Amino acid sequence: MRTPAAVSALAERLDLSLRIETPENVVLTYQLAGPAARLGAYLIDLVIRIGIMIVASIVLGCAGIALPGLSIGILLLLAFLIEWGYYVISEGFFRGRTLGKALLRLRVIQEGGYPITFWSALLRNLVRAADNLPFFGIGFCSMLVSGNFRRLGDLVARTIVVEERRVRLPLEPIILEKIQPLPRSEISGFVPSSRTLALIESFLGRRSALTHRRGHDMAVVLAKVLAKRLDFQSDRKQVMEYPMAFLARVFATFHQVHDDDDNGNGGSFNRDPTGSAFGRLSTHGRALPVGSRLNDATLETAAGGTPP
Repeated sequence: MRTPAAVSALAERLDLSLRIETPENVVLTYQLAGPAARLGAYLIDLVIRIGIMIVASIVLGCAGIALPGLSIGILLLLAFLIEWGYYVISEGFFRGRTLGKALLRLRVIQEGGYPITFWSALLRNLVRAADNLPFFGIGFCSMLVSGNFRRLGDLVARTIVVEERRVRLPLEPIILEKIQPLPRSEISGFVPSSRTLALIESFLGRRSALTHRRGHDMAVVLAKVLAKRLDFQSDRKQVMEYPMAFLARVFATFHQVHDDDDNGNGGSFNRDPTGSAFGRLSTHGRALPVGSRLNDATLETAAGGTPP
């Protein structure tokens, strides 16, 4: 009967999750690719390589009628390049993915969590010949005993194979009834573009996925520029201290303008009976799809809305 410690050790060995802490104290979580998934990717790549050789053999066979010796030499050279260059070029230049790995959503990365380099791809695949002996036995045994399912090539090149996961962050609704719009007397006639408002909505909807400090640092980039473009007359210090709250007030103020434009109302601001510049809508911005990647560059680019 196994002891609890032995069971825990076995469960830890069979666990496919991997946590890596970067030098910046950021913890990255990966899902390791097991032997079955890696075997599937290998078989797909094998079929692709065999298909290339079959097509090349047919073409060179037809050409060999005129130049039999040259066609055989080219075929042997092509076989060498496909056997040794296919994996090196694919993993070295396509972010650690061959066609088989891409189809099964696998990727080779360095054990530190960063992308594989060309030299690491070259090194791990030079050792592939040893992993394949006999009948892939050495590589399979190495994956079982080395930890993190690494074959000899992975151990030498310090790489791991992980599964790529697409994660959709949940969107938290923005409760507009609890957000006070910006007073008309404190802003100019500038109207942010629909692209900027879509970005604000996406950013605020995913605010729970960010730490307070990171959310503040990202929001202040856009809030500072919008406050300047809007000629915000109130306390600018509040914008710098609470940038996410300011962005929420901007969204609450102007989202109805673009909703009316989408509904065919011409983009007029219904609460502005005078038809002043405050009621005009900038149509130069392109809507940003929900789910677009949010980063400092995106926020800073969106800040340049087109004035009316």
